[in-house]
Amino acid sequence: MTKNESLTRWEAISLMVGAGIGAGVMAVPFLADKVGFLGIAFILPIAWAASSLVHLMLAEVLFRTGRDLQIIELMHLYVLRGRIGRWILWAVFGLLSIAFLANLAAYISGAGEIAANLIGVSPHLGELLIYLISAGVVFFGLKAVGVAERFAVLVLAGLVAAIGIGAIPLPFQISVKPTGSAKQWLALYGMIMYALWTFYSVPQVVKGLGSDRKGAVNAILIGLGINGLITASVSLVALGVSNEVTSVAIIGITEQMGNWAGLIGSIFILFALVTSYWSVSLALVDILRERIKISVNSAWLLATLPSLLILWIGAWKFLDWLRLAAGATAIVVALITIPMYLQARRAGPVKDPGWTLGLWGNFAMLALVLLSLILMAVGSLVSIT
Repeated sequence: MTKNESLTRWEAISLMVGAGIGAGVMAVPFLADKVGFLGIAFILPIAWAASSLVHLMLAEVLFRTGRDLQIIELMHLYVLRGRIGRWILWAVFGLLSIAFLANLAAYISGAGEIAANLIGVSPHLGELLIYLISAGVVFFGLKAVGVAERFAVLVLAGLVAAIGIGAIPLPFQISVKPTGSAKQWLALYGMIMYALWTFYSVPQVVKGLGSDRKGAVNAILIGLGINGLITASVSLVALGVSNEVTSVAIIGITEQMGNWAGLIGSIFILFALVTSYWSVSLALVDILRERIKISVNSAWLLATLPSLLILWIGAWKFLDWLRLAAGATAIVVALITIPMYLQARRAGPVKDPGWTLGLWGNFAMLALVLLSLILMAVGSLVSIT
């Protein structure tokens, strides 16, 4: 891996976008179809606000720490200390590793299937090709991922625009009336939160922008905003034109538009999943390097290769991978992030961090954040049938 770890603001924004534009965005319309468009119109702004607060809490913790640490070592620094804390920390590390593996395996599974169909090879070979492309970029470090994400986000935006334009001539019917059960509303909320979940890329954004605290905050908010806009756009088109909203939404959309749209949809899914793989595996590399004290190259291999091998020893359905990852991640973050934030405000080594949440970090807001994370965990794990 290279040592260049600086990012431009646009690369930092792209890192956030790439971490979020992935499987979650594709799955949201399938769940939104159960509750109607009013459901997503109501839930999406709430999820964006809650997600923004959680991400900015972590950013402030990093600002107050003054060191480029990942989430596990921040927990060790502020919350999980002493003999008991050390064992709990290792348990949290294990749970997060499972969540990361679930994410990465889902990305390779989805992208590998699309690649195999596009070029006419076996599913295993498609997964291998996606792995080599995805892990290969991560091998060269933060700057390489930032540059790759920058160009990929532009491609993704162009593909979304093309799909939207292509949908204009089609009959458009959408149900505004709210429907669905409480479980289905919770499931939609959980998946939207997951679609906006770029939590583990925050340390990379802060590290890449160095002393530019305002730039890091803006990158987080803009990145989450772009993710929300893309999620809303894909959902609107899927609900309006699809005869059946499929579990991977763009498949249902492109069935109504012809072969050209099918190709664009497939490329969109590939880029979306690969960009997410870049961001998530990059974070896992740093977590492994810090926690088990191995070389960067060894951490890269350990962070990326199991995501391929795990698919070759057993398979889960696509949405099952996502629900496991979202649920496990939210539970850990709900339990740890808020006390870590409070401790960093009280005893962080940097007394003037350059930016804080201010009144948005009061106890009432923290209680709402905790509730939002608990609901995310519940919504990610409930059955919608």
